[in-house]
Amino acid sequence: MNFVFNNPTNLIFGCGKVNVVGEEAKKYGKKALIITGASSTKKSGLLAKVQNILANEGIENVVVDNIPQNPTTDSVMQAAQIARENNCDIVIGLGGGSSIDASKAIACMSVSDGHVNDYLLGKRPMSGKSLPVIAIPTTCGTGSEADCFAVLNDSETNDKRSLREWATLPKASIVDPEVMMTMPITVLRSVMFDAFCHNVEGYLSRKASPITDMFTLKGIELFVNNVEKILANPKDVDAWNAICLASTFGGFSLQSAGAVALHAVEHPVSGLHNVIHGKGLAALFNVVMEKTLPHFPEKFATLSRILGGKDEHDFLDQVNKYKKILELDISLRDLGVKESDLDWLAENALQVSQTLLSNNPIVFTKTELREMYQKAF
Repeated sequence: MNFVFNNPTNLIFGCGKVNVVGEEAKKYGKKALIITGASSTKKSGLLAKVQNILANEGIENVVVDNIPQNPTTDSVMQAAQIARENNCDIVIGLGGGSSIDASKAIACMSVSDGHVNDYLLGKRPMSGKSLPVIAIPTTCGTGSEADCFAVLNDSETNDKRSLREWATLPKASIVDPEVMMTMPITVLRSVMFDAFCHNVEGYLSRKASPITDMFTLKGIELFVNNVEKILANPKDVDAWNAICLASTFGGFSLQSAGAVALHAVEHPVSGLHNVIHGKGLAALFNVVMEKTLPHFPEKFATLSRILGGKDEHDFLDQVNKYKKILELDISLRDLGVKESDLDWLAENALQVSQTLLSNNPIVFTKTELREMYQKAF
């Protein structure tokens, strides 16, 4: 048995914990670049609240609020320039996974030479430098608050790649379920499935370890026991605590075990068509897992039993049950994918997502990838 588990992020969890953002931020800087989306944190009042808390601690702030649903390399470089021009010395990611992923890449590029694509494509070694990052997630799916990855869309090619720089791992991650309770129900359904997938993939990963198994299996259990509760009563604080914890556990798993083929085949879809990530995962989940399942019956039997099944044979039936609960029983066609896209998707997955594919417990050929896209279509 050989593994490495290292995650020094200071996790601050609980309702009302957003109020400590000021005292956390002043440990690392005096002027914050706040990375957020276009509207949700403004409408909810969260952005103004965070700005007031920072001001009370004597911390200035600059806001960048144009981060797209799937963050682009251009948006990262533009925001990094703003950080430099305004002498920002800390970056706060306030929003969903897009904002937090972008904040990590922006923090890195604010103090690194060249273009972010140089690092994504391996033309330059990672600098090992970053402004300090504080993450405040407003959705409970990506787990981005607990890892050092930043998934970005190339603005020119639509390739979706991951920037991995240890220095961007958040110094503090404030997971406050209260700030998520204004999330639209459609978004909630999608991000919960994303969290579920992170935990399933972490459990199946070639890099899984006893420690990541502890996180992933508990994360799936929390999902199963609370997904219907939170949909039935969006004010159920205990259910929110559980789902948020499931998401963060998935992030801890991603940091060490990583995602596998499901994310590898989804990334080209959301890169090409700006698809909501959780919906893309739902459309592709079954076709990836049914090819993987025969090779690892014991692991899938364990997963099935947590979901309420008997063994590996009814694993996908159990998953389908939750997809219906989440209203995510969908196809690639439903997401705007065209049949003429399928060859490009297979080629892109093979070329761009090779790291994720190699982390999968079995290897897929280009032909198999094309078949999976066709079946999911």
